Amino acid sequence: MPPARPLPDDLIPGILLRLPPDDPAGIIRASAVCKTWHGILTDPSFSGRYRSLHPSSAPPVLGFLHNQSNLHVARFVPTTSFRPLAGVDHRNRHAVDCRHGRVVFFDYGELSSFVVWDPISGDVKHKIPDVPDVLTQPAVVSASAAGDGTGACDHRGCGGGHFVVAFAGVENIYEDDYYDAHACYYASDTGEWSVHINIHLDHGKYHLLGRAAALVGGALYFVGESGFLLRYRYGLLRRLGRRSIFSAGVREADVLSVIEPPALGKKRLRDVIVMAAEGGGVGLASMSRNRRVTLWAREETTTTTSGPAGVGDNGGQWMKSRVIDLKKLVPPGSDPKRGPCLSCVTEDGGVIYVGSEDGVFAVEVKSSQVKKVYETGKVDILPFASFYTESLLVKLASGKLQAPVGNR
Repeated sequence: MPPARPLPDDLIPGILLRLPPDDPAGIIRASAVCKTWHGILTDPSFSGRYRSLHPSSAPPVLGFLHNQSNLHVARFVPTTSFRPLAGVDHRNRHAVDCRHGRVVFFDYGELSSFVVWDPISGDVKHKIPDVPDVLTQPAVVSASAAGDGTGACDHRGCGGGHFVVAFAGVENIYEDDYYDAHACYYASDTGEWSVHINIHLDHGKYHLLGRAAALVGGALYFVGESGFLLRYRYGLLRRLGRRSIFSAGVREADVLSVIEPPALGKKRLRDVIVMAAEGGGVGLASMSRNRRVTLWAREETTTTTSGPAGVGDNGGQWMKSRVIDLKKLVPPGSDPKRGPCLSCVTEDGGVIYVGSEDGVFAVEVKSSQVKKVYETGKVDILPFASFYTESLLVKLASGKLQAPVGNR
């Protein structure tokens, strides 16, 4: 049998351009095949052509941060060929937020504080200093996305560099039925905290659920019981810079406010997460006991009026946008009383992760397609997404990454 004929040189670039974005190891393996392939991949124009062929606005999910129950051990569970750099010890750490290529942990060990980790570089960049006890829920944002206060980010330049960690919390006053909400952010470039915002919530049950916030525009939305939202417009503070909010004519209620959940009469939302809605704006997803996921989208009006406590946001209404019936999509498990639950959602709101006794399943919102991504059942996870493959190509072209080169 005659030996296989080599590929024509003019076909090779087209083949390499089709390496999948969620397989960064494929770039390294391809660059090691021979000098010709290495030269193609390190050509400065190749990364631009690669991006044009894979124009997705949502970075691929490369893996999950999994908090192992009762062990205070957070581990990275890869779903692709990406692996974080070895040597980072996450014992005594609990992952609480993940966004823009960074992970926020609470360190139960010697640090006893929140720390920020970059899985791409492996650096534990920062211990967040002097976090007030009342601020319990963090959300990390790239400084490049937070710089103009709009939250806009194409996710291709937000890895590395400085960041902002916004915090929110709800405090029960004097053990009565009165609550205060608090918010503040820490900026790594200055090492300073922003002004501390505090609003009174009057009567009601306002407890944050400890689930990841959603970044929509220049605001972070933290979800609480029954789907109420605490909206923190950190972007407004970023735009003000060192100016006082009072001198700028900004009220605390303009920065931090409550959005009430969809009105369901006597019923209340259960198993709820906050997310970006289709078409923009903030949304909610809730799971009913009959395994139906209902998606809600907030339609904002042009004017906003204060609620009874002066901090509510009545300038919009909730609209039911979609219902996904999981009864035929996700296995019920051996115990019908322990049905599936919502675990988390991607930053763009395109994929919801559902945990069941049979594993974790990714549910695409638009198509309702379901894929099993993790064998372990109901777990505490956060998705880690990044255009890491594109960044590898840029590093190869700039010579910052020395990949092995074949002899041919």
